[in-house]
Amino acid sequence: MERISLPQIRVLDAVATEKNFSRAAARLGITQPAVSTHLRDLQKRYGINIYFRRGNKILLTPLGNELANSGRKVLGLLERMDHQIRDAAHLKAGKIKIGLSCHYFVTKLLPKFIKVYPGIKIKANIGHSGKLKEEVLSCQLDVAEVTAIEPDPLLYNLKFSEQRILLFVSQDHPWAGQPCINMEQLNGEKMVALSNKSMTRQIFNMNLDGKGVRPDIVLELDNWETMKETVMAGVGFGIALEDEFGPDDRLVKIPIKGASFKANQYFVCLPEYRELNVVSAFLDIAKKEGEKYRILKQIEKMNSKEKKNEKTG
Repeated sequence: MERISLPQIRVLDAVATEKNFSRAAARLGITQPAVSTHLRDLQKRYGINIYFRRGNKILLTPLGNELANSGRKVLGLLERMDHQIRDAAHLKAGKIKIGLSCHYFVTKLLPKFIKVYPGIKIKANIGHSGKLKEEVLSCQLDVAEVTAIEPDPLLYNLKFSEQRILLFVSQDHPWAGQPCINMEQLNGEKMVALSNKSMTRQIFNMNLDGKGVRPDIVLELDNWETMKETVMAGVGFGIALEDEFGPDDRLVKIPIKGASFKANQYFVCLPEYRELNVVSAFLDIAKKEGEKYRILKQIEKMNSKEKKNEKTG
């Protein structure tokens, strides 16, 4: 049986992106009739339905979307194979698409990668962990840094760090002088929150739901910096991973007691992308930076224990 062709895969991807035959044709540098012929031939050959019209739009059926996602993987791998052939082991040129859920964790990692591989262009997207995983699975991103409790079985997972989820408030908040807050105290308290798409928020909610604790969400935002500024203004408390916003004298971080408020940071990619030169090079640097990070954390904990012992001794 004749197989789906590479031109048909490219047409399917272009139509899925553009939702219009003319724009898809322009994107590929071919004629509009050629675009429609490729898709009609594909449907006729297999007796399937992969697209339909809605007004001026061309929309894919569920099967069409599945084929388009699979096709992107094929096209992505072919593009990367071409880069490997041309640039070989030296990575003198190329690009890598990275997704970041907490870009504060990679402030040292990205400059290090750029210094070692100056010819590699980085495109970085910032978003919620769930969305970034979807973009990795559909080959829109090469690698992503995400927050999760456990590794994702569909992806290659490189653990970078383990983080506590902390509460933070402004300096003049009544809780600012507290060494910790019991989760029951959060019930009914005003909270400024990121969207429920935030994995940190989901893990936080999961712990509270188990105890029937319900903060009063007075404001929900999609932007971290706006949320931080709103908390500084005294609107309510916020939550963040312990190292997420770095040193800031205007904010007070407070541990939460009563449940395991912990999350892990992973760098994830498709298993078949793991051995691609540029992804492998990035993950190698991420692994080394993660090891340094964990050592520094251990030293901080030891120093903190020593200070506590000195005070109680």
